[in-house]
Amino acid sequence: MRLRPPDWPLPRPNAIHHIVEDFLTDWTAPNAHILPLRRFLENCLSTDLRNFFAESCFLFAFTHQKLPPSCQQGYVRMQGLLGSQELRQHAVQAGLLQDYT
Repeated sequence: MRLRPPDWPLPRPNAIHHIVEDFLTDWTAPNAHILPLRRFLENCLSTDLRNFFAESCFLFAFTHQKLPPSCQQGYVRMQGLLGSQELRQHAVQAGLLQDYT
C-alpha cells in the first residue's frame, strides 16, 4: 500500500459485514453476533462452518462431493468425540450405553 499513489482508491469489497460497537455488547450472543458472522464467513468461503456429529458426517460423505470442514477435520480423520466421564455418564442416563461400573 505504501507504493501506491496518494489518490489511488482502495479496491471495492465483494462483501461487507457490519457489527455493532458498544461497551455493553455481548459478543457471544448466538443470534445477534455469532450467527450473522458465521453466515457471512460461509458466504465468503463457500462452505458450511457448522459442527456436525458423526451420523451427519457419514450422511454427508455419501450424498455430497464436498464435506464441511468440521467433518473433514474430525470424522474423516477418525478423530471423533473425545471421551470424558461426564460424556459417558450422560450417555448412560440417556440409555445409549450400559453402566458397567
